[in-house]
Amino acid sequence: MRQFRSAAALFRPRSIAIVGASESGGAGWPRAIYQNLEHAGFPAALYLVNPNRTELWGRPVYPNLSAISAPVDLALVIVPAEASAAVLADAAAHKVKCALLYAARFGEGGDDAGAARARAVAALCARTGLRVSGPNCMGSLSLRERLLFYPAPRVRGLPAGPLGVVFQSGGTFQYWLQQAATRGLGFSYAVSSGNEIDLDLADYVNFLVEDDATRAIACMVEGVRRPDAFMAAARGALAAGKPVLVVKIGRSEQGRASTQSHTGALAGDDAVFDAMCARHGVIRCATLDDLIDTALAFMPGRLPNGNRVAMAGVSGGAKGLFLDYAAEAGLTFAKLSPETLSAVAALIDPGVKPDNPLDTGASVANRPEVFGKVCRAMADDPAVDIIAMQGQLPLAPDEPANPTPFVHVAGAGKPVLAYGRLAQNVTDVGRAFQTRTGVPFLQGLPETARALRALIDYAQRTRRGIAVLPAPAGKPENLAGDALDATLAAYALPPPRSVRVSKLEECGRAAARIGFPVALKIVSPDALHKTEIGGVALNLASADAVTAEAARMTERLRAEHPSARIDGFLIQEMVSGVELLAGVREDPQYGPVMVVGLGGVLVEALGDVALRLLPIDEAEARDMLDSLRARAVLAEFRGRPARDVVAICRAIAGLSRFYLDHRTWLADLEINPLVALADGVRAVDVRMVERR
Repeated sequence: MRQFRSAAALFRPRSIAIVGASESGGAGWPRAIYQNLEHAGFPAALYLVNPNRTELWGRPVYPNLSAISAPVDLALVIVPAEASAAVLADAAAHKVKCALLYAARFGEGGDDAGAARARAVAALCARTGLRVSGPNCMGSLSLRERLLFYPAPRVRGLPAGPLGVVFQSGGTFQYWLQQAATRGLGFSYAVSSGNEIDLDLADYVNFLVEDDATRAIACMVEGVRRPDAFMAAARGALAAGKPVLVVKIGRSEQGRASTQSHTGALAGDDAVFDAMCARHGVIRCATLDDLIDTALAFMPGRLPNGNRVAMAGVSGGAKGLFLDYAAEAGLTFAKLSPETLSAVAALIDPGVKPDNPLDTGASVANRPEVFGKVCRAMADDPAVDIIAMQGQLPLAPDEPANPTPFVHVAGAGKPVLAYGRLAQNVTDVGRAFQTRTGVPFLQGLPETARALRALIDYAQRTRRGIAVLPAPAGKPENLAGDALDATLAAYALPPPRSVRVSKLEECGRAAARIGFPVALKIVSPDALHKTEIGGVALNLASADAVTAEAARMTERLRAEHPSARIDGFLIQEMVSGVELLAGVREDPQYGPVMVVGLGGVLVEALGDVALRLLPIDEAEARDMLDSLRARAVLAEFRGRPARDVVAICRAIAGLSRFYLDHRTWLADLEINPLVALADGVRAVDVRMVERR
């Protein structure tokens, strides 16, 4: 079965029919769309359909689509929802390739009649091959073809350009396009996708990936209806070097319900969506303003070779704020060479320390050529991968503005962003100035910091590529006990020295064989969270203490679950180190996902975790550790030696391989804690949930 449905007839039709054509019906939308086509010189053959008219706007009107003798590529269906079924059936009978369905009331309000209409449309599409865009949408725009299927004249001034746009929100669609155009962005194709009964986000993104004139794709997403298809489209976009930028609505909690592990509780819907974006090179933007600024940042087509940032401005206060936003974005500032620092010192105000980020001093603000030389000196430093330089667009023709400093810095061949401290109005003069410089001008310090991060992350993903999820290895054995320990050890996840016993009275003798102190854990399918029922005891120093504690654990579990099954007890050597959590589970939308973070009982409260889709290699594992806020505890800390990060990364990658090899029977696996030592790791507590 084909993964993508073609949107070509929506965006590049050679013939169009307006179904429901009238002077005032359809809230005036048929007339507004007709006038848009008239304004563009009718770039495609046009037919009007209305059973109650024979002539309109000097053109013949047909009673239905089947009455048109010529083929029709696209039907613009502007009729009430109740009448849509007959129109779509007529379209399918006439071999219309695509229908753009504007009407609402197709189940979006939760009504049964609307949902039934939606099911009928989906069935018709599956049966006949008719493609449908919408319903409950505001149409589409093909800027190069001058086809404006949006029911308002405001879209006539939108410029053609290399940005493709897919918005699931129709109300925001046109306003965002206008503001993005004001900032200097131009568009190849844009669609308000509505309820996506047939054509959906994945189909539109795939079309834009295959379009030669589209260089980047901006999306506003409420939900992903076909995750596998969307991920395939995202992989295609990454391979084509076309960044996909996304603002996603909603941070659903439903994925956290009914979980049986910390991993499940932490890997909620929105967090897993983030992990999917990170894996496939999709850039997630925080706001609609970020979507504009980040799209601008990608327009020159230059990507950094590393993650080292240089920043220069003429305001100490702005520098301080930028440092705050840079920390939030996780930016790394380049360490400038002595030669660069010397060159910069010779150009900036006396007494100002050359540094990165750099405040040049006030006098340089009035000498743009000097400021350009300062920024070029920083950009030429081999330690710098990307540079942000302060800059503001002119508003009026008589306003002094010199593009040369920006052109000069761009000549270094590295990505350059100009930034303003605050948002400003942008005029025709400003857009022309931005075009002359070849440098994107971003508005706001946090937006600039996040755009820098986006360029760095995207460049890193293009270099690394995407590790495609392998098929399950088909290993059917359900591992447990010593067999599980031995297998995990082969995947770089060695357990502490341990003994499992089936009877309470065997605990003391087993503990003596290991050597004191020991840890004791009850083994029961009814004690998944052992600490919550007192099923873990640490630092037990004698055989009698172990036996007594095993008896108390049994009593506590039976008090909580009278019919609990107790399979025995696990006695382990005491292992002291940094406690981590590493867990894997199957997300119903995006597949296997791993959570890594600080472990112990506070993991959910702290929420300091990294999520990634599987498979995960050691390089990806290192990225996960580096993203943790508490990563410093793995280094030398308060006189304690550094933890063995190489072994931790090897263990994380090993857990990824283990889960993928055994996912035919394993639903959820969590190691908490995975104890990081100065030399190696120990998988201290392993909890599994089998597939049902």
